[in-house]
Amino acid sequence: NNKQPKTTPAFSSENAFNNNRSIYLRLLAWIPALFVAAAIFWFSSKPAVESTEMSDSVSRLILLIGAKLGFFRGNPAQYAELIELMSFPVRKTAHITEYLDFTAPSVSDFILQPLNMKRRLLTALAIVFLYACTDEFHQLFVPGRAGRFTDVLIDCFGCAVVTLICTIKKSSSQR
Repeated sequence: NNKQPKTTPAFSSENAFNNNRSIYLRLLAWIPALFVAAAIFWFSSKPAVESTEMSDSVSRLILLIGAKLGFFRGNPAQYAELIELMSFPVRKTAHITEYLDFTAPSVSDFILQPLNMKRRLLTALAIVFLYACTDEFHQLFVPGRAGRFTDVLIDCFGCAVVTLICTIKKSSSQR
């Protein structure tokens, strides 16, 4: 009794199911990135006055928490100069965070693909770079806003953080 291993024909329903499942998983992996992209677009659509107020609200919250923890003395409402000073780092940290959040789901899709890690991460960086460029271009048409290439570079730094984390994780898992 000579038993041959069971092989699945290339055009079988089992292979079709696995291929469709793979496609669905890859599409699902992009949903978080699309939500983050929509949020980035929404934030970028805010005129300068509203955008500044959002940043200043974050600065006031940081100062309020700092005052509660004893890092600052007095009433946080008196810190107008400090709020203004914090505006730049708060805004740029928001850029990094948005694009870090945008990159992570993008990279997760590439993990489902048979690409090497370097190619996955370079592809993610290219996507982030292009989206950041379109975002800055979009801001040219928003009242009081400007498109800045330095912001594109800051956005790409968020992607670089994810790239570094993935690279470290990959190299530690290979040990």
